[in-house]
Amino acid sequence: MLSKSRMRLVQSLQQDKARSQLRLYVVEGDRMVRDYLAAGHPIEQLYAVDEWWEEQPESGWPNVAEVVRVSRAELEKLSALATPQNAIAVVPQSSEELDPSRLLEGVSLGLEAVRDPGNLGSLLRVAAWFGVSCVVCSPDCVDPYNPKVVQATMGALLHVGVHCAALPTTLRDVAARELPVYGAVLDGESIYEAELGGRGIILFGNEARGLSEEVRPFVTRKITIPPWTAPAPGKDSLNVAVAAAVVCSEFRRKERSRPSRG
Repeated sequence: MLSKSRMRLVQSLQQDKARSQLRLYVVEGDRMVRDYLAAGHPIEQLYAVDEWWEEQPESGWPNVAEVVRVSRAELEKLSALATPQNAIAVVPQSSEELDPSRLLEGVSLGLEAVRDPGNLGSLLRVAAWFGVSCVVCSPDCVDPYNPKVVQATMGALLHVGVHCAALPTTLRDVAARELPVYGAVLDGESIYEAELGGRGIILFGNEARGLSEEVRPFVTRKITIPPWTAPAPGKDSLNVAVAAAVVCSEFRRKERSRPSRG
């Protein structure tokens, strides 16, 4: 049964303040909820209509603390979607703190002031696809657990560690260890000609302004995606998530093409 306290809890998680205080977020949609179940990710509360339950195995889920059957009308009250599906999960946020030494292990992403939820969700999806396990978001990025971000990730949060931290501080911590810092900028070297290593942090800036003057001094290698033809009104830049996909793809392509050692 859906109590008023449960309803208030789920609805409150649409707000940044409640998510920050409770360290919880909402996952919506049949596929994503099934993915969280299959991955064994902890789930505090699972709400679903009868049609959804009928399609699930009878073995149960040890990773779910509380299961609540709801009516279609009740699910609609819980949902933030215009057209709710059949299941909603309340999930704990990651409690893992950023360990700067993790950034030394491979390729990571640093995101500065990415404020569009769809863009951030797509960036996390790109990171998951290309095996980038660590993403650092500046404090002025949109909340990674915002419902619109979570929806756009399509489950990528299961595979990517997302940390909110001041980028200058983080970059200063790794600078002494000679970690390459790649800055995606318009005046950089072509990614198709640049030497791209198997480790480093790739910085992507605000959708409109790019990387800030506060972050640029830490960039050791400026890179860009060259346009096929000269820029012109209406084709002067790429969406940040699209740009990240192209850059990550080239990093992985060059990594795969390097001769193996041994």
